[in-house]
Amino acid sequence: MNQMVIGAAIPFIIGIIIFCFKRFRASFKMLVTIPVTMALGALWAIAPDLPRFFGFLALYDKLSRDPRCDIFFWHYTIDKIETDSNIFPALMLIMIISVTWVALRELRISEENR
Repeated sequence: MNQMVIGAAIPFIIGIIIFCFKRFRASFKMLVTIPVTMALGALWAIAPDLPRFFGFLALYDKLSRDPRCDIFFWHYTIDKIETDSNIFPALMLIMIISVTWVALRELRISEENR
């Protein structure tokens, strides 16, 4: 879960910065781009774990011992130091709720302006 949070957090933080600079308004393009890039970042971060999901255990074992997997948002390094914690799922949930809240807020604002 640590890798997914880090992969999704990078575009999320960039989105927050853009959102602040746009006076707390989000365009339709932003409402589509930020969640998609968060999902792609999370997928990129767990890419070395995907062979295990599809049953390629030998490839997964090889990748889990390869330091070059740090290209996937420091996957190898995080695997060496990570511990189980409820903080990471909570952070992911906060990010998802925040993006959903902004989308619903923009929908409400656009409906009121009609």
